[in-house]
Amino acid sequence: MNQQEPAAMDDEVAEQAAHWFLCNREGDLSAAQRAGFMAWMKGSPEHVRAYLHALHLHRQVGAAMSVHPQEQASRAVLPMLPATAKVVPLFAAPVPAPRAVVATRTRRPLWRRVAAVACGLLLVAGLLPWLMPREQMLVAGHGQLREVLLADQTQVRLNADSRLRVKIGWFSRRVELLQGEATFDIAADRRPFQVRVGDLQIRDIGTVFDVSRRLQSTRIGVVSGEVEVWTAGDGQRRLAQLPAGRVVQVDHLSHAVQPLEIPMSMLLDWQQRRVSFRDERLDEVAAAFNRHNQVQVRVTDDVARAARLSGSLEAHRVAALQAFLQRDARFVIRREQDTVWVSSR
Repeated sequence: MNQQEPAAMDDEVAEQAAHWFLCNREGDLSAAQRAGFMAWMKGSPEHVRAYLHALHLHRQVGAAMSVHPQEQASRAVLPMLPATAKVVPLFAAPVPAPRAVVATRTRRPLWRRVAAVACGLLLVAGLLPWLMPREQMLVAGHGQLREVLLADQTQVRLNADSRLRVKIGWFSRRVELLQGEATFDIAADRRPFQVRVGDLQIRDIGTVFDVSRRLQSTRIGVVSGEVEVWTAGDGQRRLAQLPAGRVVQVDHLSHAVQPLEIPMSMLLDWQQRRVSFRDERLDEVAAAFNRHNQVQVRVTDDVARAARLSGSLEAHRVAALQAFLQRDARFVIRREQDTVWVSSR
């Protein structure tokens, strides 16, 4: 039973193709017929192949016909000439006006246009998956570090609680950091590589760099090579060009670029499961720890959130962070089950 079903389906498609071929051959289609024909063609690549096959059969039949009836009629009215004759009599029977020939020629361009459309649909159907960028979502879960090799051989390292959307096509390589932090080691390629973070766009010029999407800003650190930072969307403008060794943070609202004095070793400490911070806001430090732990640090007021801290701790040791904050006279610390509450005095 299963072997007979494809044959039955092919016969049905062939009949539909023959129907549409005859409709096109008889003359111009109405608007409704054209819409129906194009919908049928787009319905499946098999429809396009079946229609092309009908065109091919028609041409074979036409080639097999040795003499067209109209051509026979034309020959009948011409006088028989000797084999050696090289002059056609001036007043021989008139040759019929080539109206019939012209009429048949007016139909052929329609078939050719239909064939061109069919070939175009096949070509687009075959090439579209390769021309269009392929979207991929990369996720590092809570407390998880992840390393991924992209299709272009670019290496990406994701910090915990990070999400990255990747689109790599024939003409471009684009990723969007939706959440968290990632380090990119860009593979050499003629296609430009762009990283989008909110309304910022980071353009790579062959480099290794780290991007962290934070609460109030985006932090960008260049390990090697060079990157350019632009605003995204309409009216793009370049905010900074960063050589190797530079670290900046770009404010989400004002797009102000602030240089940061952070060593590269500290910038990439997260890859060793450490949270290192130099003159950082407490809410940013708490968010970095919260990526790695079930016990969450909650800061209750704006004064405490804006307090600046410096230090380096293992990412999974929330108890060490709690002890660190308890030694700071600016804070009041309270632990309730899986939550550490931090408030200002």
